[in-house]
Amino acid sequence: MEGQKTRALLGKMPEQANRLIHFLNTQTSEELATLDIRDRTGTILDIKRVLTMRTLMQNLDRKCQDMQVEIDSFTNKFTVLNQKGLPSPVGDNDRLMKHKDYIHNVNTFSVNQASASSSTSTEKALPSG
Repeated sequence: MEGQKTRALLGKMPEQANRLIHFLNTQTSEELATLDIRDRTGTILDIKRVLTMRTLMQNLDRKCQDMQVEIDSFTNKFTVLNQKGLPSPVGDNDRLMKHKDYIHNVNTFSVNQASASSSTSTEKALPSG
């Protein structure tokens, strides 16, 4: 995954970035020149990109966690419906069915349920209301 690659690439860079920015801001131009740093502002901006990347990765992680909570909630609700007899939305390939295919399965299920209940009861029509 790209997220894991980025996290590995970042490593401890965010902590080091803050120290480097502090160091660059406390040195004189002559001291930076001896370290072969000619553009303090450009160097600081390069370092801040690491901090921005860390923030973006944290936001991505948070969104992924939120999405997983929603997926789990949806799965739990569908499990309850499946336990009550509703057809599963998962096809033969272990992927969600297309909407039209699932609607067809649900309609077939409801027709079968209606015919099964009408054949076992004395009434021929579906109850209304």
